[in-house]
Amino acid sequence: MNPNLHFAADYAAEQIENYIEIYKLKPHDRLPSERALAEQFHVNRITVREAIGRLTNEHVLYSIPGSGTYVAAKKLRTYTGVNFSYHAYCHANGYVPSSKVVNYYKTAGTDFVCKKLNIPQNSNVFILKRVLFFNHKPAVIETTHIPELFCPNLDKFDFHKKYDSLYQVLADEYGIRATKTRETIYMTYASSDADYLNIDKKTPVLCFDVVSSTEDDVIVEYCQTLKRRDLFGINSDLFPVTY
Repeated sequence: MNPNLHFAADYAAEQIENYIEIYKLKPHDRLPSERALAEQFHVNRITVREAIGRLTNEHVLYSIPGSGTYVAAKKLRTYTGVNFSYHAYCHANGYVPSSKVVNYYKTAGTDFVCKKLNIPQNSNVFILKRVLFFNHKPAVIETTHIPELFCPNLDKFDFHKKYDSLYQVLADEYGIRATKTRETIYMTYASSDADYLNIDKKTPVLCFDVVSSTEDDVIVEYCQTLKRRDLFGINSDLFPVTY
């Protein structure tokens, strides 16, 4: 790529984001035409097109052929190292959460899962696989493993209907509060879970491999989560290193 185009596109992308803020555009509001933006920012249309393409890839914008370019809905932000109830977080940020159970059963844990949970081999675990929605869009596919050792009779709770928040049940019924997490985050493809998220199998998704523990470092949950990139972003805080 021409480096001058690259730098000009950086400038144009920044100006488009400033335009959205200044004119208080809301999700699904339409942007001016490429020609109008080029004239306003004093760049050529090729530069604007490159900037729009970049912001589309970042899910800041989206385009409808023959109609124009629009502001995309804001992503739900995921904070690394912070453990929270999905439903509580959605409510706090003005989203409408819901969930659908795919599988829910008790079984002997695999060697891999038992090692993650730091429990003896072949120990029983409850497996809860759910699709999580916000604003009625499928956003997350979550597979949670809970040791029966800490939560006997967890299967009596009907997550299909009555109970939405697993964390709330663990806290209210078993006195378990997961306050610490250890996360591995990477990119993968939706593959066999694509239909649950209403996306193509080859669509990249964010994968979170999370082990949660109590304040006393007792591991109470191992969770594998896939999140749609067009609906989620990642926030992380950096602190100066003290020597």
